[in-house]
Amino acid sequence: MPMNVSRIFLKRLRPSARCIPTSLHRPVLGGFSRSLHVSHTRRIEEPSARLSTALTTNSTSGERRGLHNTTALTISSGGGARAPVAEYPPWTPPVKGVLSKLPLSLVPYAELSRIEKPGGLYGFYMAYLIGLSYGACIAAPGPALAFVAMTAGKLLVYNVFLRGAACTVNDILDREYDRQVARCRSRPIARGAVTPFQGYVWYGLQTLGVGAVIVTLPNPLTMLAYAIPIQLGVSLYPLGKRFTDFPQLILSAPIAGGVLMSAAAIGVDPFVTPATAAATASLFMSHYIWTTIFDYVNACQDTADDIKAGVRSMAVRYQSTEAFISIMGAAQVGCLIATGVLAGFSPVYFIGAAGGNALWLFAMFKTVKRSRPDICGWWFAWGGLLVSGTTALALLAEYISNPGMRGRQMEKEAQETR
Repeated sequence: MPMNVSRIFLKRLRPSARCIPTSLHRPVLGGFSRSLHVSHTRRIEEPSARLSTALTTNSTSGERRGLHNTTALTISSGGGARAPVAEYPPWTPPVKGVLSKLPLSLVPYAELSRIEKPGGLYGFYMAYLIGLSYGACIAAPGPALAFVAMTAGKLLVYNVFLRGAACTVNDILDREYDRQVARCRSRPIARGAVTPFQGYVWYGLQTLGVGAVIVTLPNPLTMLAYAIPIQLGVSLYPLGKRFTDFPQLILSAPIAGGVLMSAAAIGVDPFVTPATAAATASLFMSHYIWTTIFDYVNACQDTADDIKAGVRSMAVRYQSTEAFISIMGAAQVGCLIATGVLAGFSPVYFIGAAGGNALWLFAMFKTVKRSRPDICGWWFAWGGLLVSGTTALALLAEYISNPGMRGRQMEKEAQETR
C-alpha cells in the first residue's frame, strides 16, 4: 500500500471524541477486583497498539467498518490482562441502504429509531411471536391461522414504534456516555445532529404510534394495561446503568412481557388454570433469561470503553462469557422444557424449542469472545431472530400439528376446577 494511502486510511480510523484518562476498579467473575488504568488519546501512537486492517462495507450506511471492529488499542490491567478497545471511523452521510433513500434532514431521526439495524427489532418482536404461537396452542377453541397472522402484523408495527421510542430515549439519556464509547459516539444526539429536546419530540411521536396500533387490537384496554408498563420499562432501562451492575435484568422484564401481551391479544387468558399459569410463567422466564443473555453479548462489544466511561452492566461485572452463557443458557433451556411438560406439548415442541435453543446457545458458548467484538455484534444482529425464532416456530408447529388439543384439555381442567 502506498504511504499516502496508508496515512489516509489511519486518519479515517481516529476517534472523533475527546478521551479522558481514567482509573477505575471493576469486579470480574469470581469476585476478584482489577484496576484498569486507561490511557486513550486521539492518536493511536503506542508501540503496543494493535491495528486490524481487515475492512468490510456496512450495507446499510455505506460506512467502512473494521471486520473486527478495528480493534486498535489495548488496555493493561494491574493483573496483566489486556482488553480490546474497538475503533470506528467518524460518521459520514449514508450512501447505501435504507438511510440513503431518506432526505438528509431525516436521517438522524431514522438513526435514533435504528431502522437500519433490525437486530434489536428482532429482540423485541420475537417475544410477541412466541406469545402468539403459545396462545394459539392453549386456546380453546384454537384461533384461525389468518387471525393469528393478522395480529402478528399489527404487533410488528407496534414493535417498530416501541423499539424506536426505546432507542431514542436511550440515546437521550446516554448521550454523555455515548461520546466516550467508540461504537456509540456517532449516534445522532452524541454527535450533535439532534438536540435532546428534538429527541424527546421524536420519542413522543413514536409513542403516539404505539397508541395508534393498540386501539386496532382486540380488547384495547387490556392491551393498554400490558403496554404501559412495557413502555415505561424499556424507557427507564438506560438509568439502570448508573445505579446497578444488572441493567440487563431491568430490560429483560418488559421485553419478555410481550409474551403475555400477545397471548392476550388473541383473547387467551394465559393463567386460566394452575398448570397453564405455571407453563406461562416458565415460558416468560425463558424469554427473560434469553434477553439477558442477548443484551449481555451486545454489551461485550464495549467492555473496555464502558469501564472507561463508568457504565455499569453485567458484561463489565462478569468477564467470563463462557461461564455466563453456559449457566444462563442451561436455565433458559430448562424453562422451555418445563413449559412443554406443564402444558402437555408433543415432541414437536421439545425437539424444536428446547433442542433448537440448546444448539444455538452452544454455538454462542463456543464463538462469543470478548476479544472479538465483531462476533458479539453478529450475535446481537441475528441472535434474536435465530434463537427466539426457533422457539416461535416450534410453538407454531405444535399449534398446526395439534390444533386445539391443549385448549380442549385446558377447558376440561377449568371445568373440573369450578
